[in-house]
Amino acid sequence: MDYVKLDPKAQKCMRVNEIIKDAVLLSMVLTADFFILWESARTACLLTGAGFLVIAVLCSIFIPKIRYERYRYIIDSEGIRVREGIFWIKETIIPMERLHKLQVSQGPVDRIFKLSSVKVTTAGGDGTIKFLTDGEAAQIAENLKDKINEIAAEERRKQL
Repeated sequence: MDYVKLDPKAQKCMRVNEIIKDAVLLSMVLTADFFILWESARTACLLTGAGFLVIAVLCSIFIPKIRYERYRYIIDSEGIRVREGIFWIKETIIPMERLHKLQVSQGPVDRIFKLSSVKVTTAGGDGTIKFLTDGEAAQIAENLKDKINEIAAEERRKQL
């Protein structure tokens, strides 16, 4: 069983998402500093902000690369498997016969890189295959839709 690796555009998208997240958090620290009246607390907040900035830059460099290298998915006749993680590796397994609903979505950064996510919903939860090219996402959604219809038709035949 061979896992599918993401398109290289996904790593760029991950990096932009990381930079945006870090910029928002840094702006929150600086905003807090603006409202602090005590000089000693303000100095501590500025030092915290500077430390956070260093950590944010390092995270923006290394986290997307690690995330990209570890993210994999596979779709076979039994189900969908998504493996991801930075420090802890998580594998989500979704059996085909449990699929109920499909959703293809894009965030604003995803749209810039022409990437999409396919979210599948089951009675027990959901799973998402992220950072797919638009063509891959459309193809996967179409194949899964056909599989869901096939399973539903088989269930109806069994009930008759």
